[in-house]
Amino acid sequence: MSIVVAILALCVVIILHEFGHYLAAVATGMKVDRFSVFGIGPPILKLGVWRGTEYVVSAIPFGAYVLIRGMEPEDEEDAQARLAQGPSAEASVNFRDKPLWARALVLLGGPAANYVAAMVLLLGVFTVAGVRGPHEHLIVDSFGEASSGQTAGIELGDELIAIAGQSIEPAKGIPGVNAITGPARGTTVEVTVRRGETLQTIEVEIPDEGAALGIGFGTGPRYSVTLGQAAAKAVSEPIAVTGAQLSGLGGAIVGAFSGAGAPEFGGPVAIVDHIASQAKTGLIPFLTTTAFISTLLGMFNLLPMPALDGGRLAFLGYEAVARRRASARIEEYVHGYGMLALLTLIAVVTVGDFRRIF
Repeated sequence: MSIVVAILALCVVIILHEFGHYLAAVATGMKVDRFSVFGIGPPILKLGVWRGTEYVVSAIPFGAYVLIRGMEPEDEEDAQARLAQGPSAEASVNFRDKPLWARALVLLGGPAANYVAAMVLLLGVFTVAGVRGPHEHLIVDSFGEASSGQTAGIELGDELIAIAGQSIEPAKGIPGVNAITGPARGTTVEVTVRRGETLQTIEVEIPDEGAALGIGFGTGPRYSVTLGQAAAKAVSEPIAVTGAQLSGLGGAIVGAFSGAGAPEFGGPVAIVDHIASQAKTGLIPFLTTTAFISTLLGMFNLLPMPALDGGRLAFLGYEAVARRRASARIEEYVHGYGMLALLTLIAVVTVGDFRRIF
């Protein structure tokens, strides 16, 4: 049951993304020919037509999509023929005929919807359940795959006290631990833990790649906040998550080029599995994780990669600087091959997800 809930949650996040594009397109006077409110691929169920937009359910029950008229690049002959006809009512509703700011707004609409959705979810969570405070103690509550800490003798319930002679500040959480273990890659360090009433020192070999200790800690306590504080935290949290993810992505890219090891990425299967695991623990973790996934979807689509919203925005950026549009043929090739590469990457990552999870 939790898997079904997780898939539906991921679908809702994607639907909201497409709804953001839809709203921005309608607001700027563009023609949306079709809105598949659920599913991708060919339509299998027509829900109706409203204001010229056909609403459908599509064959593959995952996600959604919108078809905005004139969004795909046209070839040079079609462009010249359209320009020769002069302005018309039909041309005025095309994506490509709108001013640059309107086209940028439509591309930003999807990611913006994801960020707004994440903020709304977090506002509800923080208002009802409060916000997480800093850790008061770092208590080991889980081990990762091939955990070096578990192999060395660290046990569940141990309280982390020091690493390599450096005292741990619980309020800094995992980033504080990583700051100490990062420079110790490939070496053996002494880890001090409190087990019951006694302190124990355990020698742990920090691997060159992957998680340093491979241990997880319980979350910090929750504190009640005012509505204003909850709103401020709900707005700042997705921004902070985005910054952390971009920093991690940059580090992964640098690490890949420097030979520090390939980073691990999760695809749709890993995302669904993670949401499902959180759904089993309760409504609050489930909603928090869904907000996190919505943030990641918005951020990912803003990356300047072909076939993504960020890639299309990059072409608009070129147009703004060069005062002319990029070649339609080049843009079509870039997005076409970019989409092929993206789908290939998703397929490879998904196979890895199945091997790792199942």
